[in-house]
Amino acid sequence: MIIPYDMHAHTYYSPCGRRLTAAGEPAATPALYRDEALRLGIGAIYLTDHFVEDPTNPAAPQFYKGSGPAIIADLRRELATLGEADGLRFLVGCETETFSIEHVGVSPATAAQLDIVLVPTSHYHLTGVPQPEGDAPADVARHMLTMLASVVAKPWLDVLAHPLAEREALIGDLRAIYEAMDRRWLSDILGQAACAQMAVEINAASLNDEGIPHYREVLADLLPLAQSLGCKFTLGSDAHSVDMLAWPLQIEGWVRGLGLDESDFLTPDTLLARRHRV
Repeated sequence: MIIPYDMHAHTYYSPCGRRLTAAGEPAATPALYRDEALRLGIGAIYLTDHFVEDPTNPAAPQFYKGSGPAIIADLRRELATLGEADGLRFLVGCETETFSIEHVGVSPATAAQLDIVLVPTSHYHLTGVPQPEGDAPADVARHMLTMLASVVAKPWLDVLAHPLAEREALIGDLRAIYEAMDRRWLSDILGQAACAQMAVEINAASLNDEGIPHYREVLADLLPLAQSLGCKFTLGSDAHSVDMLAWPLQIEGWVRGLGLDESDFLTPDTLLARRHRV
C-alpha cells in the first residue's frame, strides 16, 4: 500500500452514503469501516461527509440542506460509542462545497474544529453549484480553472477534492476540456497550492468511474505537473460503502507508474503540522 491512510470516505451521514448491504443494513457505518480497515491494513480513515456549516444559507446547494453541524456531532458521538481499535485512527473532517468564487461552505473557524476539509470545484451535477457559461470545452476549462484558483486562495482549506472530475455525459470529453486549459494559469494555480501546502487529491472512485472514461488520461498529465511544481497529494477511496475502501489498492500500480511514491503524500502528522501553521 503506497500510504496506509484513506483521506476521503463518506458514512451514512452523507446523503449519498445510504447504500445497503445484501442483508439490507447500512453499508457505510463506522463499525463496518473499522472492520474492513483492519483487514486491509489501513491505519487511519478520515470520515469526510458532505457538510456546510449553515445549510440555511440561500447559496448552499439543495444537496446540502440536511448536511449541517448536527451530522458532525452525531458522527462523533457514534465514534465515541464505537471505541478505539488498535492500529486504526478515525478522524473527522468534511467534504464541503464551493458556493461561488468568494465563498465555500466552511469558514476558517469551523475548519479549525475539523481534522480535514476537502473542497470540490466541479460538482456541476448539483443544483445551485456555479456553472460554466457555455458547453464548449474552452468555457468549461475556463470555469474549472476559475474555481480552482478561488479555492487555492483560501488557506484554511486542505485538499482539492477529485480535481476536474465530473461525468463526461454532462460536461463533454474531458480530454478536450483539459487541452483547452491555459497551461500557464493551471501551473500558477498548482504552484499556489504548493505554496499553501494544499494537497491535490488522487481519488480512487473518480479514477474507477466509467462515467469519466478519460479521467486517468488527464490525471496522467496533471499529477506529474503538480508534482514538478511541489504539490503534495492525498489518496482517498471516496467510499460511499464499505466495499469501496479497497479501491485505492486497485490504483496503486497506476499511481506508482506516474513516478509518485510515499514521499509525495500527506500523512496525518504532516497534515496536522500544516494546519497548525495556517
